[in-house]
Amino acid sequence: MDRRSFIKICSAVAVTGTMSPCFVQQTQAAELIAYSRVKLVDKQGNAIKASSLNGSEAYIFHYPYASTPCFLINLEKPASNSKLATSDGTEYEWRGGVGSNKSIVSYNAICSHQLAYPSKDVSLITYNAKQSEVAGRAGVITCCAHNSVYDPAQGAKVLSGPAVGPLSAISLEHDPATDELYATGVYGGTLFDDFFKAYKTQLNAELGPGKAKELVTNTAQVIPFADHTQTRIQC
Repeated sequence: MDRRSFIKICSAVAVTGTMSPCFVQQTQAAELIAYSRVKLVDKQGNAIKASSLNGSEAYIFHYPYASTPCFLINLEKPASNSKLATSDGTEYEWRGGVGSNKSIVSYNAICSHQLAYPSKDVSLITYNAKQSEVAGRAGVITCCAHNSVYDPAQGAKVLSGPAVGPLSAISLEHDPATDELYATGVYGGTLFDDFFKAYKTQLNAELGPGKAKELVTNTAQVIPFADHTQTRIQC
């Protein structure tokens, strides 16, 4: 990584208030934690069609809480089930992609290492549809705070870096008759309580006091990552 990239990353860490150098522990969640069945919609409130998702970029929506961002990604190739384990060793099975091609996946966009996430100003964690310098390949999720790399085609398992647990997975439901998508729950290790504590000030300023922990119901708005976050750091 060159000096310019390093300086950009250091600045971004300062903005997001990344936690002190320690590992966070994922809460055990081997089985699906069911939340409201939420339809994914666009800015106009129209249902998102799985076939309309562009594979060249990720999308962002918030679920299961108003403040917890999620990636929605079209890998453009089928993603099969994978056996994984959380950072505390709890085993679970990621259920693979959905859609007609089984290529649509979703993960909570909170790094399992030190909770970096996509704010409206900057994001150190991003999806690299094209080549990633640190991963040496395309089609990966990277967190440039400390160069953790996740594979979204294998349940967001850790490929390299200091992260010790996969990103938590969002359970998606696809209606083949309408091509609509729904979020129905979360499985894998979760970090919601740590996230709320680490970013309490920022979340209160952005959403209002107490709003960060409000559960999403009925619909969740999906927007292109580029429209959600002003600066995305890639590595």
